[in-house]
Amino acid sequence: MIDWFVFMDESGDLGRFGTSHFVICAIQVRDDKRLGRIIKRTRERKLKKKLAQLPELKASSSNPEIRKFVLRRVSTLECRIYVLAVEKSRICPKLMDAQNRLYNWLCRILCQQIGAGTIKMIIDKKYNNRFLREDFNRYLARELSRHGINASIEHLESHSCPPLQVADFVAWAANRKFSWKDDEYYRIIENRIANLGTESIWA
Repeated sequence: MIDWFVFMDESGDLGRFGTSHFVICAIQVRDDKRLGRIIKRTRERKLKKKLAQLPELKASSSNPEIRKFVLRRVSTLECRIYVLAVEKSRICPKLMDAQNRLYNWLCRILCQQIGAGTIKMIIDKKYNNRFLREDFNRYLARELSRHGINASIEHLESHSCPPLQVADFVAWAANRKFSWKDDEYYRIIENRIANLGTESIWA
């Protein structure tokens, strides 16, 4: 029996340039369908007829009204949000040169904060290479088991998974705060952030 569903997405990149921070977010819920319905409601109430046919909603290409609508819905949902923000300038060059291993390690740091239990974790598909996905799954499942977390892990395209689209909005809001010092959107969901005040590492 699954205790929790966890949907994870990222914002920014681990390259030497681009945003100042790399952010990973996880949304932990018992009812994944309610989370997904946020996207359905947004399409029905905030998108014009032509735009309603878009394959997916993304925070980066949405207007402020849509971003706030999604985030306000999240703020009223029974969920826990975990945020990990990394200031890239503080990552040692050796780690930066091993981006896959660094990404896997950061996901572990974030997810081990989730309480013990059985979880189904859905991740926005990052690795197209099957061997990299399997390596990620083995590593994360093994490390989380040491914290009493029994995790099954699935990688999905966000256009086919509405809850992942919600996670995209949350990750975008977090990156706005840490990379651009704009916390207008982040404040909307602060009441759901379980690790508030400890989101940054190497800051």
